[in-house]
Amino acid sequence: MGDWKCKECGYTVKAETPPETCPMCKKKCEFVDVSCYIPDCGQTGSDPRLK
Repeated sequence: MGDWKCKECGYTVKAETPPETCPMCKKKCEFVDVSCYIPDCGQTGSDPRLK
């Protein structure tokens, strides 16, 4: 499960794959994976350095 951030409005959703349409801005947007995969970020879930 990843954390996906909409490049248009910044909405973040937790899902296996990003949605086709952003639930917040209702546009067909590009989503960026902001999940934390390294111990450096100090948490599980999303990496605050990518937000």
